[in-house]
Amino acid sequence: MRRFILSAILIIATIAVCRAQEQELTIEAPWGNIAATLSTPAGDTSTAMLIIAGSGPTDRNCNSALNLNTYAFKMLSDELTREGFAVLRYDKRAIGLSHYPADEVPNLVFQDFIDDAALCVDYLHDVGYERIIVAGHSEGGLVAINLALRNDIEVDGLVLLSAAGYSMETILMRQLSDQLMPSHMGLMISATNIIQCLKRGEDVPEDRIPKELLSLFHPTVQPFLRSYLTTDPAELIAAIEIPVLIISGGRDIQVSVDNAERLLASAEHGEHATFDNMSHVLKDATSSDRIEQLVSVYTNSQLPLTEGLTSRISQFINNL
Repeated sequence: MRRFILSAILIIATIAVCRAQEQELTIEAPWGNIAATLSTPAGDTSTAMLIIAGSGPTDRNCNSALNLNTYAFKMLSDELTREGFAVLRYDKRAIGLSHYPADEVPNLVFQDFIDDAALCVDYLHDVGYERIIVAGHSEGGLVAINLALRNDIEVDGLVLLSAAGYSMETILMRQLSDQLMPSHMGLMISATNIIQCLKRGEDVPEDRIPKELLSLFHPTVQPFLRSYLTTDPAELIAAIEIPVLIISGGRDIQVSVDNAERLLASAEHGEHATFDNMSHVLKDATSSDRIEQLVSVYTNSQLPLTEGLTSRISQFINNL
C-alpha cells in the first residue's frame, strides 16, 4: 500500500513538472496594445524566444483569413516550451487582437513593425528574461534582422525561418513570374510597371491595378510596400555581430533555398540548416506543387511541424 501511494505521488509530481503555462497578455504601445501569448516551462528559465510572424494578416499562430490555417507558431512554441524555453508570440499591429484604427492602416510602414517587435523584446527583459532569441518567419525575418541592428535593443541570437535573402522587389518579381509566366504575360507586365512606380515613390490608383493584382498592390498597402521594397536583407545581415541560425525548406514554394545561402554568405556568425521536405509554413510537403501545398499543407492545422526543426533550434539556443 505504501509503495502504491509513493508511486501515485511520483506520478502526480511528474505531471506537475511537465505542465507548461500559457498566459494571454497585452503589451502597451504608443498606438494601443499588442496582444500576445507568453508560454513558460514548468521549471525556471532565463531564456525566452520572440516569434515574429510573416507578411499579410498572419497572426501569432501562423493563421490568417487568407486561407492559412497551420498553427505552426503555436506548435513551435509548445515544443520549445517543452525544451525548457519561454516563448512570446504576438499579433502584429492591426492583425488579430492587436486592434488598430482602420483609418490609420494605410499609413503603416515597415518601421512600425520593427518598433512593435522592439517593445516585445523590452517586455521580455522587463519581466526578467536575461537571454532573448528572436525568430522571424518569412517577412518577419527582415523585421528580426533590423531589430538586431538597433542600438537600444539587446538580442542574443537570431533564428531566420524561411526568410528572404533578396529584396522584396526581387522576391515579388520571382513569385509573380512563377505564377503568371508565360500564360498571363499581360498581368506580369502590369505588375512590373506597378513595382517600378512604387520604387519611384509614386502612388498607383486603384483603377490602374488589374483586379487579379489588387490584393497585392491595393492603394492602402502601397505605403508599406514602398517603405521596404528595395531593402536588401543580405546587406543588413552583414553588420550583425550575434549568432544567426538560418533555416530553409527544400519544398518552400515562396522562398527558395538560395535565399538562405545568400544570407549565409553575408552573415559573419551564421549557420544554415535545410530540411529537404519542409514547406514555407514549417511543415513537410509531399511535393513542390503550389496548388497541392496550398490545399494540403497551408490549410492543415493537424499536420505536425517538420521533424527535427525544433531540436535544431534548441541546439542553437543551447550553444549560445
